[in-house]
Amino acid sequence: MHSALIEMIAAGQTDVGRVRSRNEDSFHLDPGHGLAVICDGMGGHAGGDIASRTAVEVVATVIAAHDRTYDGPTASLAEEERAVAHAASTVRSAVVAANRRINALNRQRGFAEGRGMGTTLVGLWRVSGTGRIIVFHAGDSRVYRLRGGELRPLTRDHSLYQLWLDNGRRGQAPHRNIIVRALGTGEQVDPDIAVHDLQPDDLYLLCSDGLTGIVPEGVIQRILTQQPPPSAKDACTRLIDLANGAGGPDNITLILARFVVLPA
Repeated sequence: MHSALIEMIAAGQTDVGRVRSRNEDSFHLDPGHGLAVICDGMGGHAGGDIASRTAVEVVATVIAAHDRTYDGPTASLAEEERAVAHAASTVRSAVVAANRRINALNRQRGFAEGRGMGTTLVGLWRVSGTGRIIVFHAGDSRVYRLRGGELRPLTRDHSLYQLWLDNGRRGQAPHRNIIVRALGTGEQVDPDIAVHDLQPDDLYLLCSDGLTGIVPEGVIQRILTQQPPPSAKDACTRLIDLANGAGGPDNITLILARFVVLPA
């Protein structure tokens, strides 16, 4: 899908769940810039909600300020590659800036390195004028792509549990919610950044682990492939209802986004 005339059709929703008293998740959805971001804050009284809100605000501000418009249908391959490289660099700068801001808040509050508030981050950004998106994350919030009826994760959790899986499941399994990469708790952060091609009818799901830790991927896929297809808003509501129906032990946040080619 290679066109400047691509529109994001999306919806997002967040819910405190059935157990937590405070929602520490935040999300940002900007179809005009083709941008979607979810952050799952950590720290409770130390300010997990502040960390997640700060991260989405900083990332969204930096990306919007550096967004560029390219003539996708007529741009050369070299121009498109430069656009993608610029977008990836911008995303990294945005995540680094968000990490720096949260880490500074922790230091101001007297927290030692590795302590205080922090947040996961996951996002996607459509590279203007191209048929490609940047997917980026730190932590265990995820991006999935539904293509041809198959739901596939585009991110890999930065968690002790994932490391245990990668190392052959040796020894006792660690708790699934112990993450090894996040924003705010250290001076440096190294987000995973990847480029993916868009195809017609792709559907992207961004979510915090309040969804994926409770609702199996097969159930999520079944909801998203129902016929007739539910609207993005209705699908968000159904998935949150499923998580809450299973106990809702965590905050639940998700965004569903589809990119469509508009008539020239």
